Amino acid sequence: MSIITLTTDYGIKDHFVAAVKGKILSRMPLVQIVDISHCIDFYNIANASYVLYGAYNNFPKGTIHMVLVEAEMFDQTSFLLAKLNGHYILTANNGTITLLASAEDAIEIIDLKIPDFCSDTISLYNHVAESILNKEPFEELGAPIDYNDCELLVELRPKVADDENAIKGSVIYIDHYGNAVTNITKELFERVRKERKFEIAAKRYRINRINAFYGDFNTENKSLREFEGDMLFIFNDLGFLQMAIYKSDLENVGNAKSLFGVSYRDTVIIEFTE
Repeated sequence: MSIITLTTDYGIKDHFVAAVKGKILSRMPLVQIVDISHCIDFYNIANASYVLYGAYNNFPKGTIHMVLVEAEMFDQTSFLLAKLNGHYILTANNGTITLLASAEDAIEIIDLKIPDFCSDTISLYNHVAESILNKEPFEELGAPIDYNDCELLVELRPKVADDENAIKGSVIYIDHYGNAVTNITKELFERVRKERKFEIAAKRYRINRINAFYGDFNTENKSLREFEGDMLFIFNDLGFLQMAIYKSDLENVGNAKSLFGVSYRDTVIIEFTE
């Protein structure tokens, strides 16, 4: 059975998601539709890119991933079909592709040709999905373009200082637990660090260690309970550095967002010393 996933900022209260699913099933009644998320922050491309990045590669190859965030037909200049790791990704040419892949990845991208009968984004996505399922040639759906010719979001790219003594990143996502996820990856951190000491600065806070796991504290003469509510940095399951609160609980303890005022796009700087 063919699979189509949906990533949107439509929410779950209104009819919008059901309407999209109805349009898909009316054209392709045998497909299975899977919701990745409908709770992306409104118009937040960084959120959509991060959430899709965390989910898409767990699906079978050949899955079609539809991204409906900042993707209104008449608000966008073009739409893309990307083939990445055996998956098909449909998105507006709005920067969503930035976090999913880099210029070094094996990615094919088509700037989609929009037929006259496609009056809105979902009709275009349905047309392309049907073409994929019917095994029509990839290149017949539009013009191949290079990764660097796509709209790319600078905010999703951390910056390394010229002398490689610092990495400047930013918060790109606040998760369900209130953890602040940055765009700094473990791979980049280790490559620049070269076993040097470091200090992480976020808002007015500074910390000089990264926990290996959430309960990774010096518990000599202390119990873990005494660390509840403490700030920590950790590389999450996707390999991104995130700011968290040990045993966060919004009602009783708080989380990184509520306790430390960390918000989307806030700057995080790692400085390295010999």
